[in-house]
Amino acid sequence: MKCKWLHRNNSEHLLLFFNGWSCDEHPFKPLKSEGYDVLMLNDYRDLTLPDEALGAIKEYQKVAVIAWSFGVWVAQVTLSSLKEKLWCSLAINGTTFPVDKHFGIPAPVAMGTLSGLNDKNLEKFQRRMFSDRDAWQLFTDNKPQRDFQEVRNELFLLLQHFKVQKLQGEFYDLAIAGGHDLIFPVANQLRFWEQHTNIHKIQSGHFCFYQFDSWNQIIDLFNEPC
Repeated sequence: MKCKWLHRNNSEHLLLFFNGWSCDEHPFKPLKSEGYDVLMLNDYRDLTLPDEALGAIKEYQKVAVIAWSFGVWVAQVTLSSLKEKLWCSLAINGTTFPVDKHFGIPAPVAMGTLSGLNDKNLEKFQRRMFSDRDAWQLFTDNKPQRDFQEVRNELFLLLQHFKVQKLQGEFYDLAIAGGHDLIFPVANQLRFWEQHTNIHKIQSGHFCFYQFDSWNQIIDLFNEPC
């Protein structure tokens, strides 16, 4: 796993952002942050939490977690033992059963994505993350810059991780579900989260971040009625 600071202004508050598969910091450049330093985690070929992230959790007075897509599973795996140190944890367009007929992405779809993955199909996948043309254009202006073979290997290893480690217990304080998600079926998200935590529905595709001007606006959903 890798980490990278998206915002660092000597704040007392830390936001840990667990990114989705194949992404890096570039698509998130348009988001501002006020009052939070933002540390992004990505590249889940190795699930070991970097020492820099562990040190940051201990250093900051308040720590919030936002996890997106497959990052929802990764965040719970890596932070479960540190749950008492977290102020709040939000899951966005994902579940802790990431490959599952009823609660995640159906296995044939996930395996088909891997088996057919090439540069062209990766771009098709990215396009399906968006329900809004303007948001897609903003993403293309800030596309991830990761190596294709690295991205393919990440998906292969994630699918292996999911088979080995099944998650139990509660971790998330709020789930945000996009009503137009074509990657992670929204019906499966709702079916899963209604058993575990509060759900906040938004009108968005899988990549919903351009609906917000800042990371603060996402965290503020934690305080809104569901």
